[in-house]
Amino acid sequence: MGMSEKTSKKRDKKVIIFGLIGIFNTLFDMALYVIIQNITGSVIIANVVATSAALIGSYLLNSKLTFKARKWTVKSFVLFVVVTLFGLWVLQTGAILLLTPVTDATPEFLWHLFGPFEHILKILAPKVLATVITVVWNFVWYNKVIFKDKNASEDLLRSLE
Repeated sequence: MGMSEKTSKKRDKKVIIFGLIGIFNTLFDMALYVIIQNITGSVIIANVVATSAALIGSYLLNSKLTFKARKWTVKSFVLFVVVTLFGLWVLQTGAILLLTPVTDATPEFLWHLFGPFEHILKILAPKVLATVITVVWNFVWYNKVIFKDKNASEDLLRSLE
């Protein structure tokens, strides 16, 4: 197995683990988001609280399982928090605010097709689309900056020689 094939398989495994952790965190985030949004009526409060709760679990799971960090450091945690919160609070909240009027303008008969799930799906539609933006944002920053694997970088340089 060549070095590039080994690097490719390692990257693919990393993406799969990141995806599974992301699915878990997203489901947790969304469930909490729906509950808080129904209690407060505020998409901003709901998004900030839900994403904050998912943040800690995401750091712990991704640092150890996805990116195989040897130890937790204050620097990696602070970078993780800054990158993640910008993605969640600025990018995601902004996208939700931009997409919610589109959801609200969607004809009611389309929402009625979802029966008892109509209300939840109407709330979640902008959140789901906004989540796609933050997933890409997070993976790029986590992989290239926060949990950058120095050994993988060295392996890549050696394979180029």
